[in-house]
Amino acid sequence: MDNRGNKGLLFTTVFISGFVVMAFEIIGSRVLAPFLGTSTYVWVSIIGVILGAMSAGYYYGGVKADQDVRIQKLGHYLLLSAASICLMNLLKNQFLMLLGGVEIPLIVKAILSSSVLFAAPAFFLAATFPYALKLALRRVEDAGKTAGQFYAVSTLGSILGTFLSATLLIPLAGTNNILWILACFLLGAALLIGYKSQIRLFLAFMLVASNVGFTQYPRSYVDVDSVYNRIWIMDGVAQGRDTRYMSLNGHVNSGMWVDNPIHEQLYPYSDYFRLAMHFQPDFENVLMLGAGGYSFPKLFQSKWPNKQLDVVEIDPLLTSLSREYFAFEDGSNTEIFHMDARAYLMQSDESQYDIIISDVFTSPLEVPFHMCTEEAYTLMESRLKSNGVLILNILGNWEGQHSEFLKSQMQTASHVFDQVLLFEVSDGRKSKMKNNMLLLSNSKAKLSTISDNQEIQNMVANKKLVDYESTHLLTDDYAPANWLLWKGK
Repeated sequence: MDNRGNKGLLFTTVFISGFVVMAFEIIGSRVLAPFLGTSTYVWVSIIGVILGAMSAGYYYGGVKADQDVRIQKLGHYLLLSAASICLMNLLKNQFLMLLGGVEIPLIVKAILSSSVLFAAPAFFLAATFPYALKLALRRVEDAGKTAGQFYAVSTLGSILGTFLSATLLIPLAGTNNILWILACFLLGAALLIGYKSQIRLFLAFMLVASNVGFTQYPRSYVDVDSVYNRIWIMDGVAQGRDTRYMSLNGHVNSGMWVDNPIHEQLYPYSDYFRLAMHFQPDFENVLMLGAGGYSFPKLFQSKWPNKQLDVVEIDPLLTSLSREYFAFEDGSNTEIFHMDARAYLMQSDESQYDIIISDVFTSPLEVPFHMCTEEAYTLMESRLKSNGVLILNILGNWEGQHSEFLKSQMQTASHVFDQVLLFEVSDGRKSKMKNNMLLLSNSKAKLSTISDNQEIQNMVANKKLVDYESTHLLTDDYAPANWLLWKGK
């Protein structure tokens, strides 16, 4: 065997390595999402750890290439890269569930998780590059040209890995299958350059390990990936009744009673959206931003079949799954738009709606900052009719720990709306953060907090008086939403 290898095969190898490393980085967010969410903290941890591991891998691979430049060594590192991805895929859920029970800050969990799961594959993938470069280098005079060619080819592979992962692999294959595919690409690269020793042993080991790994971790009722979310749907039991839950990126987003999926809300906060109808009883049309499992749209169709509801949900797969698993049916009074909430508001007509319902702040792990700024509130206000109301479901506390984000939202909204009311959702659960309904209006008439309907009156009775004057005003230029959400007192 030519220990220096064919240059074309070496180009192919670095192209595959470049493809895999970027695809692996993107899929890494899907690995952590069900347990840690997809906040900025998670992303910076993944990127930082992988870059650090690659830096060490480049250095290590370069040193070893100077000591022993044989193509068999390149195959050795490709095999180690594949093996580490496979082992990570088998053990990731057990490790993340174990770490989930530890009370440490999210950023620490994200760094630990990324280090344990992603550092080894990134290290070995990076180590292949200097080996391939040294094998291809025939003359010192060609060093610059050869290095430039290899960096170009590797980067092209990374570009393809980036776009192909987001547009094709994630929607079609799912997280677990993609990781197997990436490992197979690396094994194929090892075979391509003629590295066959120990691969049979490796494949036999992985077959046994895969059986162990799969039996250790029970599958969810549904576990799928969309372009936007890692989605789990699970059945359960609460108060002796069958339930069903939808989890998005590690946080339970929606749920329903299986025996009464429409009229009775598993999570009381959905009922609190009816406060908007109390404050604007003569409404004709409603816009809902964010639908998740379509809990409130189902209730709306039942209670107000002659009123128009426009639903903006960014993820088409959530709509499909809600039809299949959560008893949602398309109604003649309901129109669905699959796009980002703020993009929809930008494109819609002004002064169009009597009521706007925002349910995009659904996870304690991540906040869509572009929907909680002064500019966003101004945009939503412009889409309301003169006496219209805006109601938002916002996670947080109105006093004490984890209250800064909610107060900042009240402060920001007060720069756009004259009337700012806050209602805490009373659901009997003990948790670090509560659901709250922030109700806003520029109506000239003072909003009445008295209702003849006892259910509504009970909700109105949870009105809270909050001092928010000294908190942050969020703008498109300055919106540290996640930091404020988890900030202490």
